Amino acid sequence: MIRRLHRLIIGAAPDRRLRLYILLLFVQIVLYSLAVYVIVRYVEQAPFTLLDAVYFVVMTITTVGYGIPFPVESELTIMLMILIMFTGVLTVLLILPALFAPYLEKLFQRTPPKTINRKIRDHVVIIGFSGTARSLIDLLRFSSVDIVLVEDNIDEAREALSMRKTAPFIIWGDYNDDQTWTNAHIETACAVILCEDEHTSAKVILGIRDRTKAKIISIADHPNYERFLRFAGAEYVLSPKHVTGKNIARHAIPGPYFETLYDENPYCSLHSQAECASADRKKIFMLPILEGYTCVGMTIGDLNRNNRFNFEILSYWKGSEFVIRPREDDVIDKSTMLFVLGAEKSILNFRSNELKRGIEGGYFAVIAGYGSIGGIALEELKNEGIEAIAIDPYVEDVPGIHENAESEDVLIRAGIREASVCIICTDDDDVNIFTTLMARSLNPRVRILAAAHVPESVDKLYKAGADYVADTPTLGGIMAANIVLADHIHLLIALPDGRKISAGYIQERGGFSIETLQKETGVQVLAVRTRQSSLVHPDPDYVVEEGDEVIVVGTKLALRKLIKITSGESI
Repeated sequence: MIRRLHRLIIGAAPDRRLRLYILLLFVQIVLYSLAVYVIVRYVEQAPFTLLDAVYFVVMTITTVGYGIPFPVESELTIMLMILIMFTGVLTVLLILPALFAPYLEKLFQRTPPKTINRKIRDHVVIIGFSGTARSLIDLLRFSSVDIVLVEDNIDEAREALSMRKTAPFIIWGDYNDDQTWTNAHIETACAVILCEDEHTSAKVILGIRDRTKAKIISIADHPNYERFLRFAGAEYVLSPKHVTGKNIARHAIPGPYFETLYDENPYCSLHSQAECASADRKKIFMLPILEGYTCVGMTIGDLNRNNRFNFEILSYWKGSEFVIRPREDDVIDKSTMLFVLGAEKSILNFRSNELKRGIEGGYFAVIAGYGSIGGIALEELKNEGIEAIAIDPYVEDVPGIHENAESEDVLIRAGIREASVCIICTDDDDVNIFTTLMARSLNPRVRILAAAHVPESVDKLYKAGADYVADTPTLGGIMAANIVLADHIHLLIALPDGRKISAGYIQERGGFSIETLQKETGVQVLAVRTRQSSLVHPDPDYVVEEGDEVIVVGTKLALRKLIKITSGESI
């Protein structure tokens, strides 16, 4: 009975503040009614029932004015009436805004537009306002391409209006209504990107595929749905969670795994440059440093001087900091991600040597969360022969512990104190943050890799103790943006400070120096790839020519300027 009453109260007044005010008013009515009853009966010595007292107090507090004969002779009675009027009316005035504010706010909120007030073409239509859509919109602003966001939920469309400066065109309309797509000028779009769930995306694709020649790109949580979405009409199906799982697992596997300088955008229509056929051709690799590596505790200078594997350290990423030009006295630890230049054979030799004290000394991983990300990460680790145990309270056949990882006891039973790596990738960022705190306190030496489902959680996860955080929405945005901007820029890595490591072709202009490029755009050049060779940290007076490719670090504004300079025109 009490539980039913509690649920009824919660349903009637979901706002906690409103429930508090109502409780306060109820307590006031009870206490004031008793006080009035006692004073009138025994101080004023007038006939007065308890029901009369309740009626009087309610009339006074609500200021209705339907009074009853009430004797007022004692100063105590006058003081009580003043107290009732002051505190009671004040409480009612607190209740009214709390009660009606949400409804009034919705009533007076601006209604999102249902059409665009001018004709546009060669624009990008984004369907569904999600975290990935938000990141994608931000990334597409590297170019001057027009963006139209279509959302069928009015509350989501209203939220999107707060991004007005970033997304100039927002349309609220029913996905099943042909007029919605006419209003979005779907016929003249260059790309359509769906950020809805797979079922909604399939329905939308079937409805628009005959109306547009645009590239249709679908963002999917589950890669298993790829063939169905392609059959519906999607030209590209991207799964950020699937890629996040692989990405996190690669940060857990000792050795090189990401080739930045030569990781060309497969969607680019420009001709690839001639590659050197030598097996010893140098490349740029990302090399995660794990606990047990012999170089842990060394400085950059020590590693360069003692390095017998013939590679060069270019830059490094440690926690939330990316250092473009390392200093000799910078210390390497297990949270360091090195960017190194060398032949693949040299890097593999380094890995083999370091693993003598790494995996061979015992390597074990704990995975908190066995969903779309954790399942992929576990599969990747097992393919590398790394022992791992998963924790998930919702998946019945979880290969590990069917409980909540947000528990010290569960983490201990899973082996967190002996683990080399802990991957934290539940579907709730709050759980991920708290689990990161517990894992770090239980094992200060463990390498913690976490997934964030909103960009705002990235910094919190680093502060909680994570060594690397994968921002899933931003990763999805990068994947889709690289298709749209393929012939202008290739986004490689999103850094925690908001900058991006990117590659751009010098298409129309050439004959200017690195110093001029950096001054005009604000980017910092990491490397230049020519038809014959690759240069790392080129001199400021080095001249880039048409056909060269520059690898840079820059903000959104800087990369937008880079596109204008390298392409010779504003796109």
